[in-house]
Amino acid sequence: LRLGKAAEYRDEETGNHIIRVGCYCRAIAEELNMEHEFIEKIFLTSPLHDIGKIGIPDSILLKRGKLTPEEFKVIETHCRIGQEILKQDPKGLKPFLEFHRNHTLLQKIHNPILEMASDIAFFHHEKWDGNGYPQGIQGTDIPLVARIVTLADVYDALRSTRPYKPSFSEERTLSILQEEKGSHFDPMVFAAFEKVIDQFRLIHEHFSDQMEPDEIVR
Repeated sequence: LRLGKAAEYRDEETGNHIIRVGCYCRAIAEELNMEHEFIEKIFLTSPLHDIGKIGIPDSILLKRGKLTPEEFKVIETHCRIGQEILKQDPKGLKPFLEFHRNHTLLQKIHNPILEMASDIAFFHHEKWDGNGYPQGIQGTDIPLVARIVTLADVYDALRSTRPYKPSFSEERTLSILQEEKGSHFDPMVFAAFEKVIDQFRLIHEHFSDQMEPDEIVR
C-alpha cells in the first residue's frame, strides 16, 4: 500500500483507487472459489498494478487529451517498469547483495508476494483476445491474477474522473464492459464479476474519491 501510495503521487488519482481495486479483486477471487492464500495475496498486491507509472514523464502521464502514438508507446513501458521494481531480483540489486554478508541467504528467499505483484504489474494490460500489451499474449497464457486485475481496474477507471475523461455512470460502465467480454476480458472472470456487482457498488460508494478512509475494512 505504501508503494501504491507512491504511484498515486505521480498521477492525479486518489489513493482510494488502489484501495477499491484491491477490494474488487478480492470479491472476484472469492466468487471464483480461489484458495484463501490466493485471495489474500491478490488483495495485497493488486494495488501495485500501476507502480511503473513512477517512471513515466508528467508531460505524458498528466496530459489532458489524446496521446500521440509515440506517447502511448511511452505509457506502455509502465508495465515493464513495474515488473522491474517488483520482481524478485531487480537490476541493480546484485551489488548490494554481494556487499551484504548474508547475500547468499537473501538470494535464496522466495517471496510469493513479490512474484504475484510483478506478474500483475507486467500483465494487467494484456487482453483476452491478444490485442493488449506489452507482449500481446492471449487467453490463459495471461496469468489469472492479471485477468482479474484488468477487469477491476477498467471498471474503476470508467467510474472515476481522470485527466482525460469524466466519470461514467454505472449503466454506461456496465454497457462498455459487456461489449468487451471475450475480447478484452476473460469470460470466466467476467461471469464472476457479474455475480458480485452489488459488492462492487458498495466498495465504490464506501471508498469514494471524496472520502479518506482510515483503514481498509476486512
